[in-house]
Amino acid sequence: MKHSEYRKLLENDKSAAQRALFRDYLNYVYTIVFNRLRSCGSREDIDECVSDVFTDVFASYENKSNKTDDMKGFIGTVALRKAAAYYHRLCRNKTVASLDDETAKDVPSEEDISVAAEQSETRKLLLRLIESLGEPDATIIIQKYYYGRNSREISEIVPLSPAMIRVRSSRALKKLRKLLADNDISI
Repeated sequence: MKHSEYRKLLENDKSAAQRALFRDYLNYVYTIVFNRLRSCGSREDIDECVSDVFTDVFASYENKSNKTDDMKGFIGTVALRKAAAYYHRLCRNKTVASLDDETAKDVPSEEDISVAAEQSETRKLLLRLIESLGEPDATIIIQKYYYGRNSREISEIVPLSPAMIRVRSSRALKKLRKLLADNDISI
């Protein structure tokens, strides 16, 4: 959709214009936000950020403050900036252990730290192996097993049918199992 087409639609029917913009750019915005927040945000955080991106875009066009003809570039920039703001907010809210005497019992032991470090390294390796599957397989695996989405929900993100999502998921899982076995990882 071009800027001029959206402007005309916005003048005739605001609700239809918003639905069209949302329909045309949802996957694009979701991908940008997901890639930025997947390491620290929950599914709800990602969905909230996507909603906020569209709220900002709609407000910009309604206020006629957007003068650019490159809608995709503008929407991508809004998505990147909003996702970065969410990322910093979510990372800043991570809990920090206090060293006061009262809370010293909450500090994990050395054994807990080594186990946590090993689990963290395993998670990083697993993520690298998933990413090595390439797109759309990596997105399908992350959406299915990390976020618990079904094939129909994933098909709204990845431009494939639910049946094809199931086939790709099965094949990607077989490849991932082999990669995990090659790296002596059992999950």
